[in-house]
Formats: sequence, structure tokens, C-alpha cells
Amino acid sequence: MSKLDNPVIKMLSWKVRKLSIDEVVQVLAALSTIQDRVFTLTDVINLLPKDVCESRQKRRSVGTLLQNLAELGYLSKPSERKWVKNAPSFSHYLNQFILDLSSLEKSLQPQRQYEKEKIVKIVEKPRRLLR
Repeated sequence: MSKLDNPVIKMLSWKVRKLSIDEVVQVLAALSTIQDRVFTLTDVINLLPKDVCESRQKRRSVGTLLQNLAELGYLSKPSERKWVKNAPSFSHYLNQFILDLSSLEKSLQPQRQYEKEKIVKIVEKPRRLLR
């Protein structure tokens, strides 16, 4: 599966029109390189390629992506301009939710009840021939 086929990346890119799927991947990669500390949007921007750094619209889209990740719970905002990661990477963060989803799907599957069928066969008594 390529990064263009990844449904999670596609969903993240829906709300950030100015960023391509490849650039969304680059932002997630940049976030994963940031160690457990408070960071700002500028810190993330400085880790991205030059074309994203120089485009005002793309920088704003990176901010929108960070806000979307905060709504999902991967990031937290201790103050107006600072961010903190709640997991080492986005994949680590999603891992527990995928396991929870799997258990929900298993618990909500309709249970088929297999009953033993009784087969009743009517056998006629052989008729006696009349002599």
C-alpha cells in the first residue's frame, strides 16, 4: 500500500486543501521527530521542506492540520501557541483505537444460533397384500 492509498492520510488531507498527501505525510514525519517536549508551529515548519516553509497558505494549512490532530486527541494545546504530543507517533496513538474498534466490531456482530434440526420422516408401514 502506498501513502497515496492510505485512508488515514486521505482523511487527514480532506481539511487541508493547500497540502498534498505527500506534504501531510511530511508533517506527520516531522511531528514524530519532535521529542517529548512542548513545540510551536514554527518548530514544525522548520522541519519541513523549503516549498512548505515559503508558502504562507501551506503554513496556515499545517496549522489547520495540527488543530485537526488536536481534535483527534493526538496533540494537546497547553497554551495558545504551544503544542504537546500525547503519543510518540500518530501510528502509536491510533493503535489502541484500532484495537478498541476491532473489539467493538466483534461484540456487535450478530450471533448466529445454530439449532439442531430435527428431521422427522414419516415412514408408511408396508401394506400387506390381501390374498
